[in-house]
Amino acid sequence: MNPEDAHPSNQNDPQWDELVENFRQLDASAPREPSADERAARLEKLFNTGPAAVRGPRDYVAEQTPEEFVPEEPAALGSGDPMLNLAWVGAAGGPLGLLLCVVFFRSAPVFIYFGLTLAALLGIAYLLKRLPTERDPGDDGAQV
Repeated sequence: MNPEDAHPSNQNDPQWDELVENFRQLDASAPREPSADERAARLEKLFNTGPAAVRGPRDYVAEQTPEEFVPEEPAALGSGDPMLNLAWVGAAGGPLGLLLCVVFFRSAPVFIYFGLTLAALLGIAYLLKRLPTERDPGDDGAQV
């Protein structure tokens, strides 16, 4: 391509002038693009008319509630059944105590090992005894 071809000549070209004039006529008669507000109004009119005109979920406006939700005070920890708490301490604390004795206090008296083992076994047995023995046929186990 020659550098002379890149720049338009200053000569009058009747074909070019005719093309430009045709584009001007097309541009004047072409419909203009509607604005966003006009589109929204057109869509609202289209979808919110007729006997079944229902507002959608995005049109929902929450009503203002003057009071704020305050949950009730939860029960204190450990305020349940003391035997259940003691069983959990034995079931979890017995093996942990045995592990600590083996690692840090190897020369502990034998009765400490037996006591921790007995506490773990009794705690586990009590927790297993408390498990339900029957299933409720209407209960699927889900709780809220």
